[in-house]
Amino acid sequence: MLVDRFSRIAEKLRLSVTDRCNYRCTFCMPGNPDFIREDETLKLDEIERIISIFKSLGIKELKLTGGEPLLREDLDKIVNYASGFFDEVSLTTNGYLLLEKAASLRKSGLERVNVSLHSLKDERYRRITGVKGLEKVLKGLDEAKQQGFKAIKVNVTLIKGLNDDEIFDFISFSRNTGFTVRFLEYEPFDGNGGWSPNKVVTAGDVIKIVSEKYSLMPVERSKHSTSMYFTIKENGVKFGVISSISQPFCADCNRVRVTSEGVFLPCMYSLKGINIRDMIREGKSDEEIKDAIRASYTNKFEGIIKYVREYKIPEKVIPMYKLGG
Repeated sequence: MLVDRFSRIAEKLRLSVTDRCNYRCTFCMPGNPDFIREDETLKLDEIERIISIFKSLGIKELKLTGGEPLLREDLDKIVNYASGFFDEVSLTTNGYLLLEKAASLRKSGLERVNVSLHSLKDERYRRITGVKGLEKVLKGLDEAKQQGFKAIKVNVTLIKGLNDDEIFDFISFSRNTGFTVRFLEYEPFDGNGGWSPNKVVTAGDVIKIVSEKYSLMPVERSKHSTSMYFTIKENGVKFGVISSISQPFCADCNRVRVTSEGVFLPCMYSLKGINIRDMIREGKSDEEIKDAIRASYTNKFEGIIKYVREYKIPEKVIPMYKLGG
């Protein structure tokens, strides 16, 4: 079991399988990303060993991230292996390759998919991502629906002046497709240094905007959930908001991360951690690695709530493509 000094118990692992991405989202990727070398990326056998180690430490759920995880050719093998260990295996993706890979991933044991979709307007989508891919992503979502995943969520990062005029478009999209839409606050993990608190559309802003048109019924928050959900009384649409900046959920956070080069990070705002990949390649035993993970997690700091309380944002963070989305 992993327990930190605030008595938080880690139960969910976010494991990045690559830092590479086929998109260049304006609020995520720098113009010239500093990708790690291929030999620095975790190999399949190293990922499998990390999975078994974290299972023995009490981790119950696994989310595979990137970069763009669907770029990894052996992703089916990773999913198949992980599904034998965890209560739930899920994936976060930009959805561009979902049309081709949804069936094989579902067959391998993937149960839930989160698709990042930041605009429903074709030209705006291209400007945001650098890819003319909206139609293909929408087809991929339909294919995922046909494959019978337990849950398909659409994540929308809202940014003032960029896409905050599409809130009701996404509400209608949810009603028409059945996909659960979640509106995320813009966090300072971009690779271009363009983040500003003035660009953040808060969860409170979203709730206020939607409630001016519809009657909202709050859904009881599940313990450890990153989302607050509401049901629209008039049409039954359920949507979520993730208040990472305005109302952080650090107090009962139960998530840890491992980057694509094997670095264990107790918190997404951690700047350094232990390199599990190096320990594996140095021949360390599972017990030695688990001891190092426990020691690192014990010292997990309070989280972004500390910065919010002090009215400041950290001067330096790890970019999201390296951190693992």
